[in-house]
Amino acid sequence: MAIRISTSQTFTQGANSILSNQSKVNETQLQLSKGTRILKPSDDPIGSAVALDLQKQIDNALQFISNGETAETKLEVEESALSNVTNILQRIRDLTLQGANATLNQTDRQAIIVEIEQRLEELIGLGNSQLASGEYLFSGFKSNVKPFIKDGTGSVSYAGDQGVLNVNVNTSVRVESGNSGDEVFFDIKTGNGSFVTTGNSANLGTGVIGDAVLEDPTLYVGDQYTIDFSATGSGALQYQITGANTGPVYTAPLPLFDEDSKVSFNGISYSISGDPSPGDSFVVEPSYRQSVFATVNQIISALEIPNNTSTLQATFQNALNTGLQNLDQALNHIDEVRASVGSRLNVIESEGEINESLKVEAQSALSVVKDLDYAEAITELNKRTLALQAAQQSFVQVQNLSLFEFI
Repeated sequence: MAIRISTSQTFTQGANSILSNQSKVNETQLQLSKGTRILKPSDDPIGSAVALDLQKQIDNALQFISNGETAETKLEVEESALSNVTNILQRIRDLTLQGANATLNQTDRQAIIVEIEQRLEELIGLGNSQLASGEYLFSGFKSNVKPFIKDGTGSVSYAGDQGVLNVNVNTSVRVESGNSGDEVFFDIKTGNGSFVTTGNSANLGTGVIGDAVLEDPTLYVGDQYTIDFSATGSGALQYQITGANTGPVYTAPLPLFDEDSKVSFNGISYSISGDPSPGDSFVVEPSYRQSVFATVNQIISALEIPNNTSTLQATFQNALNTGLQNLDQALNHIDEVRASVGSRLNVIESEGEINESLKVEAQSALSVVKDLDYAEAITELNKRTLALQAAQQSFVQVQNLSLFEFI
């Protein structure tokens, strides 16, 4: 039985054939223009899912690399600033030792003081270092606030906060991208790191106190201790040690002073050289925190003490010893911060190399999944173009057929 095909059916079939082949040609052309064989998930559902996962890995690696580069830039600026801080503090230390020379008069010391004051201004300037963006390096989260301000008395205060931005340089690795000014310039131990020893500036004798040492932690009672000297009935020199919270250490009779001899109490030991006078006092207390700016001002104040009498020489020596100890603590502290910065830079470099390697591997795998085989695609385009042309020619020929041509 013959199958009857209407003219409209013939037209529809021919048009659909042309549209189908045209769509295939367009698809191949789009693949060639984009360089990928997967234009939509339905082209390759499994390959598309793999490609999405690989692209996510690439994006994460790029973000981690960018985070590391940003943190690295900031830490390198910080390292440069801290290097200059170290140089300035070392210069101040050298000047302080020069000022300690007993042969210098106050005019000589004044010249040293002037340079130390200039170095102090440089320190404040470094504390107010800025990034290329204009943000302050040591302000914490208050990056638009100038962190260090000097008032009319020469005291320096901190206007920033303690915030430090942590950035991810890998999925499980976070790095601090800086340090707050409070941590770098203010949070510094004093004395020998355990104790601070000071002499009363009103002392009349020539006593100079040395370091206090923790000899027996099991006996130690933390307190601020004042050593008070007095005369016995026979004129000998005795002393009492009194804790601000714990009260007197000794009961009568009080121990007699013996120059340079070690005195031990409550697990602590110290010694005093020279000859204290009745009424003189010294303090032994736990180390506290002090800014590097306060330490430099402390040294300036010590160098301003006249040393034209033996009493003033002792006052000068006690004050200068305290200032030098605090300065050494500041130098050690800055070195520790610099070591931390260096360690973080090493982590960023190491993680950056890992991220770069992961990115390259993921890009290579993504290329295998998505990239187009151009030779194969061009061959396919030619085949589909020929099919389209054949469909078009066939459509035209069929449309031109008529029964009148056979009469």
